[in-house]
Amino acid sequence: MTLTAIMPTLRATIPDPIAPDQWPLGTHATTTDLVVGGVSLHDLAVLCRTPCVHTVDAVPAGPRGTTRARPAETIVLMSVRGVALGADGVPHLAVDADLSRVRVAWPELRLIGRVSRARMVLATVRQGDGAAPAETEIHVPRDVRAGDLLAVPCGGTLRRRDVCSRDAR
Repeated sequence: MTLTAIMPTLRATIPDPIAPDQWPLGTHATTTDLVVGGVSLHDLAVLCRTPCVHTVDAVPAGPRGTTRARPAETIVLMSVRGVALGADGVPHLAVDADLSRVRVAWPELRLIGRVSRARMVLATVRQGDGAAPAETEIHVPRDVRAGDLLAVPCGGTLRRRDVCSRDAR
């Protein structure tokens, strides 16, 4: 449990911590953004529209094991299309990305573009375009709303078409 989980109001002054082994090398968090290889993910989402991807090249191992090799990694940026509160009180998010065929590090999902002072809650995100889309449990701020930007690390090299829902193509 982190300080920002215990006292969500701290998110206005210190960023939520990230798990360095789940994000590309050199990723750092700010209170409203993630910067990967010098690229602001918020600015990238605004420039390219969502869903979009940011892929970081593989990193070879350093001499005599000074750094470990890392495979290519991708961050997927998506917008929340809508939030519906289920009968059980759990928020159900609809997003503009389809991550049903992608290896996603869901525990690392981050809200970018604004500071939320709300507590984290369990929610579900709908994935896939088929007749029976899958739902995945995630943690998001209680005040997540349509238009919010989300970033999540994914394994491997992805292209935009790998994460676009049919109606976004």
